[in-house]
Amino acid sequence: MLATLATGPLWRGCLVAVLAGGLACLSLPPFDVWPVLFVSYTVLVWLLDGACHGRAHKRHRFGAGFAIGWCFAFGYFVPSLWWISEAFWLEPEKFAALIPFAVAGLPAYLSLYWGLALGVAAVLWIKGWPRVLLLAGLVGAGEWLRGHLLTGFPWNLPGYGAGSLDGFSQTASLIGIYGLTVVVVIVAAAPAVVWDLRRSAPSFPVRLVFPAIVVAGAVALHVWGNNRVAAYDALLAKSTGNATLVRIVQPNISQKDKWDPAHASRIIDTYLKLSGMPFASSPKAPPIIVWPESALPRLIGEEDALRATIMASLPSGSPLLTGGLHRVRDETGTVSIFNSLLAIPAHGQIAARHDKVRLVPFGEFLPFQWLLEPIGLRQIVNLPPGFSAGSKDRVIRFDGVPAFAGFICYEAVFPRSVPYASRPEMLVNATNDAWFGTSGGPHQHLGHARFRAIEQGVPMIRAANTGISAMIDSAGRVTAKLPLGTAGHLDVAMPAVMAATPYAAIGDFGFLGLLVSISFGYLICRRMKKFCVPDVHEN
Repeated sequence: MLATLATGPLWRGCLVAVLAGGLACLSLPPFDVWPVLFVSYTVLVWLLDGACHGRAHKRHRFGAGFAIGWCFAFGYFVPSLWWISEAFWLEPEKFAALIPFAVAGLPAYLSLYWGLALGVAAVLWIKGWPRVLLLAGLVGAGEWLRGHLLTGFPWNLPGYGAGSLDGFSQTASLIGIYGLTVVVVIVAAAPAVVWDLRRSAPSFPVRLVFPAIVVAGAVALHVWGNNRVAAYDALLAKSTGNATLVRIVQPNISQKDKWDPAHASRIIDTYLKLSGMPFASSPKAPPIIVWPESALPRLIGEEDALRATIMASLPSGSPLLTGGLHRVRDETGTVSIFNSLLAIPAHGQIAARHDKVRLVPFGEFLPFQWLLEPIGLRQIVNLPPGFSAGSKDRVIRFDGVPAFAGFICYEAVFPRSVPYASRPEMLVNATNDAWFGTSGGPHQHLGHARFRAIEQGVPMIRAANTGISAMIDSAGRVTAKLPLGTAGHLDVAMPAVMAATPYAAIGDFGFLGLLVSISFGYLICRRMKKFCVPDVHEN
């Protein structure tokens, strides 16, 4: 069977690649079956071996590698991103034509990055264990490009497959999620070195050396991560009495009702009722109230009476952090609408706001509008004059609230690769995942948000309209949550902040250093005859 993978026709390899990619998606939330990665990435190495077999010309190798990479990624992205189509079913008469694009078109585009990465890998392919490092480095580089080009869409990076391993996932505090992606591929693909398909392969004991080193390194990272978590738990035990109390509100408003004027009063009453409910015990200081993205169907910044009513209904002295649409008119009369996170102290005036920097393509803005709008396409949220993007990420400070950085919905998917000018004490993710019902999307979104806490060593408050609302500690663990499709609130103490992580200090430079190291290692191995042959499977 292994020989068939290496020497069979390309179409068969592409079919196996689709299946291997589909298996890999089971490592993601809500399944979290990380052992499947060992099968998927080991098979992927063998398929690349087969793509290079009998193809001495670089152009042919690139084409075969591209096909294998694209098919693997397509098999990975279709089942792990199908839930995006849920948003189009809310108004099928308007958006049904976009469902094929959501289910197949977007995965087809995202798979191009994998196709390019594995096409280059096939051209540069090498014998033995170095090929695992080559594959991991090129996958990491391709995924970084996917997260940055054309606004970026870094959803479901392979590194997220390690999210259920609390110790191992702490590696992201060193090299970020892109660096963890490289490490995950190295570890998962290492078994391909043990079962080497070449006739001239080294003896079995020699083939065990590289996987043994990889296993030792993975175990060391896991042990180090567990020790980091244990040290943090000791810090939590000392700081419990001084923690800030937070109430996270989850109203569970359906997306169909959210912007219907007939439901506006009911929606406001739901928020006020959940926010003003009595606490189990009297808080020592006014708690922070957190509402989700675009909480109310009103421009709260322009309605003084509404803000006064809201603040009067909250526990005395409590500040409010809420998502809301915010309208700005400049000196020329031009109107801009921002999707914002508003900070409102007890006196009721907006003290600060974070405007969403990364808007959702086809959701909040239409890419290539000049081309697509004339043929009838538009964004799902059709709000004249359209959303404007915020200018930058920043840390917000005002009295009564720890310094915080805002993440509105989709922004929680993006690592903060550039360090903040000042360190936040908490992260606030206001989101509305009602678009995607009870599918896997909200589970994946929560899983991605956890890594932002790990990367920065800072706890995250996550308020979601229909769920999953949660408190995430600085080690990325969910300490409390409300399930999907329920209305309620969480009263939870804010976890302590960790010391600044290496990733918080240098961002993606650690990931870049990892790629540079792999590149130098590859160049050295390339000069050694025992690794470099024109045909990987010599007869």
